[in-house]
Order: sequence, then structure tokens, then C-alpha cells
Amino acid sequence: MRRLALVLLLAALAALNGCAYSAYGLYDDQRLMDTITDDKTLATSIKTALMNENFSGGWSIAVYSYYGNVFLVGEVPQNMQGKALAIARRYKPRSVTPHWFSPAKSDTSNFALAASLRTDLIGAKGLSSTRIDTEVNAGRVVLLGVVKDDEEKQIAIRTARKVKGVTSVTSYLMLPQRPSKAPAEADAQTSAQAGREGVGERELPPARTPAQQPAQATPPAQPQAAPSQPVNI
Repeated sequence: MRRLALVLLLAALAALNGCAYSAYGLYDDQRLMDTITDDKTLATSIKTALMNENFSGGWSIAVYSYYGNVFLVGEVPQNMQGKALAIARRYKPRSVTPHWFSPAKSDTSNFALAASLRTDLIGAKGLSSTRIDTEVNAGRVVLLGVVKDDEEKQIAIRTARKVKGVTSVTSYLMLPQRPSKAPAEADAQTSAQAGREGVGERELPPARTPAQQPAQATPPAQPQAAPSQPVNI
């Protein structure tokens, strides 16, 4: 009995430690096995490079990858955020989306809240929680992963919002897709917007195929420069 309890405790700790794949059950994942392996290798390589650059000293960045799209989630000083992005882009991902938490202003226990969130996701009807990764920071929740359909995505978001102690929910949940149809890397303005916290659901836009591209009579206008820092809403 004690051995079983220890195994369950270790499994719970693994699911909460920021590892991109600890919460995944391969039989529930919507991605192909080769895609899962490629994503795991990419995320591990970037995480290792960040740790080698002293990103583990005083702050932490969780690294996730789905279909080659990389997500960086953590609390990082503003003057180090650009460096973290540059390191991630060295590995040629399809996109890099940062989600930087501002310094915590709450005494809410991340561990306790993460445990409650995981319990409610497991108990949610019509939802396979093994497809969803979570990050929690002072009441602020980020959902990541590949879910079966839009209905499952909405169930996950609603469930997270109802957990006691949650102050905001940001969703980067994706629907199943072929690797060749993964979104292209977001431009600077989109990346800056994605880095804001507590802004509700956020998705990567699907890429258009060449046949779907609209004709352009004149060159498109140059995008405005992205703000120097995320804007909190």
C-alpha cells in the first residue's frame, strides 16, 4: 500500500513539474508517434539550451512543442526575454510563442492550485485531461496541448475557470493537424500579443494553402512595430 501511494505521489509531482510531456498518455494524444517524438526532442533541446544559459537561476521557463510550434511559459526578467526567444529560434521551430508572467502578486500556492486544476480536469465529463498540459502562476493558468475538437477545448477552458483560486485562464490548446499545415511563425506583433497574460482564450491561426491565398493588387502594408513589453489587461 505504501509503495502504491509513493508511485501515485511521484506521478502527481511529475505532472506538475513543467515538463511538456509528463501529463501525456500516448494512447490519448492526437498526434502521430513520429510527431510526438519530434516535439519532445525539440522541446528538450531548447530547455537544455536555456538551462545552459543560466535561465534556471532565479527564474524558470517551461518549454512545450506541438507540431513543431514552441511555447515558452514562465516568469522571466524583461531584459532576458529576447535572449530566451533567440535561443528557441536557433532550433528552427515552426513558431515560437512566449507567455511571460509578470511578478507574482498573490500568495496562492501554485502546487495546491495545480493539483486542484488537474483533479477537476480529470473529473470533467467529455474531456481527456491527459491531452492537456498546464502551467500555474499565482492564480494565473495557462492551458496547452492538442485536444480532439473545439468542444473539448471549450470544456477544458470552462473547467479551469471554475477552479477556486484561478484568476485568469489563457488557452493555447490546438486541434489535430497535419505537420505540413502547422501555422507559420507569428510575426513580432502577434508574438508580443501572445505574451500577455490573463487575456482569455488564444489560438494560433491556421495557415492558408497556396490556393487559399487572396490575390493582392498592391504590396501589403508593413506591420506596425510590436510594443516593447507585454501589455497587461
